Parts: sequence; C-alpha cells; structure tokens
Amino acid sequence: MNILMLTAYPPVLEMHGGGVRMFHNIRILAEKHSVRVISFVENDVEREMLRSVEEICELVIPVKRVPDFRPHWLSVLPFLVREFSTPEMYRMVDSEFRRKRVDVLQCEYLQMAQFHRRTALTILTILETLSDNAFDAFQTATDPVERLRLFYRWMSILRYETLMTRKFDRVVTMTATDAEYLRSYSPQADIRAIPIGINPREYAPSPEEPAHRPEVLFLGNFRHLPNVEAAEFLVERIAPLFPDLHFIIPGSFVPDHLRSDGNVHFPGYIPDTRVLYHTPNTIVAAPLFSGRGQRVKLLEAFAMACPVITSSLGASGFPIRDGREALIADNAEGFASALRRLLSSEELRRDLGNNARKMIMREFTWERISEDLLKCVR
Repeated sequence: MNILMLTAYPPVLEMHGGGVRMFHNIRILAEKHSVRVISFVENDVEREMLRSVEEICELVIPVKRVPDFRPHWLSVLPFLVREFSTPEMYRMVDSEFRRKRVDVLQCEYLQMAQFHRRTALTILTILETLSDNAFDAFQTATDPVERLRLFYRWMSILRYETLMTRKFDRVVTMTATDAEYLRSYSPQADIRAIPIGINPREYAPSPEEPAHRPEVLFLGNFRHLPNVEAAEFLVERIAPLFPDLHFIIPGSFVPDHLRSDGNVHFPGYIPDTRVLYHTPNTIVAAPLFSGRGQRVKLLEAFAMACPVITSSLGASGFPIRDGREALIADNAEGFASALRRLLSSEELRRDLGNNARKMIMREFTWERISEDLLKCVR
C-alpha cells in the first residue's frame, strides 16, 4: 500500500520522544509498504536531520513551518491549528495526492488533523490528550482573568480534539488511559492504544559500575512544560535536601531561570543518552505532574535497568507495581523518602532495575509492537 505520513515535527531520533516514535513507525511500515513523509521543520538544522529518515522510506519532503500569529477574534479553532496551518503544507499534501495514489493518510499529532482527506483511509496519532492538559491548566489557575482565558482555551481544544477524533477512520494513542478519555467523548470512534517501543539491544544495561557514586538523573526537552515543571521540582524541593548528591538534568532549550548551581548540573543536549546510565547507581527521577501520553525517558531508563522514581501520572502507560518495577511518589515528601530508600540499598536499586528491564522485554520491544502498527493500516 501507499502511505503518506504528515508529521508536525521531524520524525528523528535526536529530538524528543515523539520523534523517536515516528521514526520507528516509519521504519516498521516501510518494511511492508511504500511510505512517503511530509514533515514540518523550523530551521536548516532540522531539515538536515531528515536525512536519517530518507534512508528508511521512499520520500521525505520538508516544509518550513510559518505560524499564523494574526488575531482571529471570532475563530473557535485553538491556536495550535493556526500554528501549523502553513499554506505550503496544504499545497504539498495536495501535490502528493495528485502525483501518486494514497491508500493511507497518517497524521502525527492533533495539529496535523487539519490536513485530513476523504479519499484515503485516515489515521490520527494523538501522542497526548491536549484537552485533558488544558483542563488541568484551567483547574490550577487562580487569577479570574487567567481562568477565563484558560477556560476558553480548554473548550476550544476539547471541541477540536473531539471533532477530529470522530472524523478520522482510526485514532492511535500511546496509553490506554488516553484512549479511554477520548472514547468518553467519541464512543463510536475506532481508538487504539499502541505504546511507544524501544530496541532492547540498543538500550541494554552496561556492565555494573558499583564504584560509580550514586547520582540522580532527569532527562527532558525543555520546550515541553511538564519537563520544566519537573526540573523546577527537583531543583527547588529535592536537591536542597541532599547537598552531597549530584543531580544531572540534560536536555535542550533549558530556560534561563534553570541553571547549574550547587549540586545540580544542566549539561545541555547529550546526543547519546546511554552514556548517562551507570547501573545500578544512576537513579532516574521523573516527577511528572502534568502532561499525558507515554514517557520515552522512562522507556530508556527501564531498558537500561536503572532504578526509577516517578509519579502516578509519569507511570501512565506502564504496568508498574510500586516497589516492584519502580517507586511511585506524588509529592515532595514521597520523592525524598523514596530517594533515601534507594540511596540506602544497592540491592533495592538493582532489583528495581532488573524487574523494569524484564517488563520492557515482555511488553515494549518494537518487535512486540510492530504487528499492532501494521494492523492499523490494513
């Protein structure tokens, strides 16, 4: 079959979890079908990154994203639609439909749903339920004017997300929780939860380094607000309680108010994150209290057999039992207590890591997930 995939961001391994998923989705589909990709890019660096995708599919077309920042006072569409409504993308999609038959149109991220066409089987991938995130933001706001603004934002995103969920032939989420949420508004829609996978041979535990002193690691692309909030939580509420413990927080686009200080270090972008894991003494802390979807940073940590502390929300999408595959904590006191437990027991760190690795091997390899991805387009 001929598959045309539209991506909101470059589907590459070097950027973020969504890029990792899209890259492997393209790779798996291209083994059985003809896959063409049209991807938004922001700059020449991202355009160059797409060369890695050219090696695994038939065609890759970059389109420079030009957001529409003009005021649209009477529009009920959320800003995320205008942010990705570049006319060139519409032209390129139309051109590809004319140039060669399209059997399946696959739109990655809700932002790309506006490019829906009726002449093909259509699949929408929602990596996280944005209306649920918007509701959380509205709920936590206290200023009356800000609450009114966030209420309107929540309503516009919910309306759009629900309409698009019903419009596409199939909808894919990363977690069963997100799938159930969307079904509550669109019970007749074909919504499937297909998680993100990982290559367990590529992400395999390194030889144990018991001499390496324990340290705390949090990975994140800091354009994503939940990652900024998690870093702030670690810097402000956890790191001061452990002055002799090193906290390492790599990632791109670190905000100016977050900087290396005392026992906290922001090394910036690390091309190969595997060098950061030192079994069993790298403790991965992921205090995620907002956002939805599945966390690739935890996939990597589990595959590398490192002990993890995360929140109930961070654990979404993984069959985690508290104290078995990871430690779950939902406030500063719980995180600090869990960290003390891990620091005091190398055996616990090793057991958590080994159990998490088994979970990955059982349920989250790309070999295991690929059949579900292929079924989606049949």
